[in-house]
Amino acid sequence: TMGIIGVCFILAMIPLVLFLSALQTRPKAPMLSTFDPRKLVVEIVEPSGRSGIYFVGPEISMKQLFSQTGFITSLKDDLNVKNGMRIRLTPEGRIVTEKMESAKRLALGLPLDVNLADTHELALIPGVGDILAAKIVEHRQKAGPFKDIDQLKEMRGIKEKKLSRLRQYFYVEQSDL
Repeated sequence: TMGIIGVCFILAMIPLVLFLSALQTRPKAPMLSTFDPRKLVVEIVEPSGRSGIYFVGPEISMKQLFSQTGFITSLKDDLNVKNGMRIRLTPEGRIVTEKMESAKRLALGLPLDVNLADTHELALIPGVGDILAAKIVEHRQKAGPFKDIDQLKEMRGIKEKKLSRLRQYFYVEQSDL
């Protein structure tokens, strides 16, 4: 009977040992769980509904991107890919480049252009909210486009501390003029 009790005890301990060992091991993180700042984030949308978001090297051209991702298209001119770019393929075979939607940009850790974002898009940013978003748009309409993120401090309610928290969410598109 001692032998049976010993075997039962060992068998009863196996699930406990397995449970505790599972707590000790960390699961592997998904492949795209961290953002590499050296990578560009690009969205490709096909008329068939096939689409995807791709993390690519910084000096990649559209031809290289389409070749690597398996999208079949013929390009006359080869363009460099930009971060946050949305490439839409039309049923007619044209390629339309746009900026990725704001919610996707923020979810992927990409900043928004403070001069292009509307009130709703600005309100998606933690620490902004509806009232401050409306103030930013109003300021932009009255004083013209922001030339630098630091100009946000001109607004009531944004001081250096708040700006330091918001800085990661904004950029100002530099014009070539």
